[in-house]
Order: sequence, then structure tokens, then C-alpha cells
Amino acid sequence: GVTGARDSLAASALVIARRLKTVTDKPVLVGVGIGSPQQAVEVCASADGVVIGSIVVQRMLDGAGPEGVAALVREFRDALDAA
Repeated sequence: GVTGARDSLAASALVIARRLKTVTDKPVLVGVGIGSPQQAVEVCASADGVVIGSIVVQRMLDGAGPEGVAALVREFRDALDAA
């Protein structure tokens, strides 16, 4: 799929993650379209983890600075820990 943060999670990302988990013992990460902590939690029900590169880069381009990026990563981590 097309990379970059999205408002809604692509169903195909979950399907592909589930399929990959049946054919490998390696960790399966989804890094397509993750735009919110809630989406990360949803993905981790099917995958072993998420990659949030695009949303981090967007936050940096928006001028958030290191503290803003750290806060974003903390939001994702907190949501995943609570799930």
C-alpha cells in the first residue's frame, strides 16, 4: 500500500500481517498508514509491532521539535502498553 499516515487503517494491512504470521516465525511489523495510537493498537492485534515513520517525519516538518516528537512517540507507546 501507499505509505504515510492515514485517517483510517487499510484493511489490507491487517490481512497481509495475518498471512505473514502463518508463514514465518520472524516478527511481523506493519508500517503502512499508521496515523494514530488507536490504529497502532488495532494493528498489533494482528502484527507484532508497528512502524510510525511518516507521522514522526510529519511532526518534525510541522516544527514540533524533539520534545514534540518524543510526546508523539509516548502517545503511541502509552496506547500500546494500555492495550
